[in-house]
Amino acid sequence: IYRQVLGGAMGSSFTLTLANIFMWKWQKELVRRQDMTGEFYGR
Repeated sequence: IYRQVLGGAMGSSFTLTLANIFMWKWQKELVRRQDMTGEFYGR
């Protein structure tokens, strides 16, 4: 079992920020598509 205590998986504190930016961009497009089809996405 591995427990992440500090920082990101790659060792950089900026890793989590980059991951959040990527997810924000990906989710924005997903939500836009689901809006058009009447679907729902929750996280």
